[in-house]
Amino acid sequence: MGVSRLHASLVQSAVMVPRPIRIRRGRRTDFTAVMALLATTNAALPSPDRATLRRFRHLVADLGTDFYLATVDERIAGVAHITYARQLADRPIATLATLIVAPGEQHDGISSALLRFAVERARKRACSGLRCAVRDDRDPDAAEFLTHAGAAAAGRLFELPLPEAATGEPLEA
Repeated sequence: MGVSRLHASLVQSAVMVPRPIRIRRGRRTDFTAVMALLATTNAALPSPDRATLRRFRHLVADLGTDFYLATVDERIAGVAHITYARQLADRPIATLATLIVAPGEQHDGISSALLRFAVERARKRACSGLRCAVRDDRDPDAAEFLTHAGAAAAGRLFELPLPEAATGEPLEA
């Protein structure tokens, strides 16, 4: 085998080696990197002001929810936010509120790794299931991804907007 063929073979082999995905809890210092990740996706992007920073810091400090990041080569490649709700007549329910992967990292196993991690976190909390709301306008591939992972559609989700939440002022009657 010539040197150039050997070099080409080594380069191809190096490309085929999967990069390790590390999942860690989000930290207060991750704000800028998470905002940068959100800016590269179809996710709703909050304004990067003090109020958003405060919400982010409360979110990562809240032990009642899980905010985890997937990193590849020490760079944030994905985000998973899982919330938990106690039920009166049943076990708790987990909700995968956010699952976002950087566009250049999609189809590299990061979404699957974050979903598996979310399932394990929900199991540790004795949840009866993991719910995932899908916004077709933001991610048309999400339903296919979740179905392939074993999820099934479970009814319809309705949302009642609360305009006063945006301003903090109550609505007038």
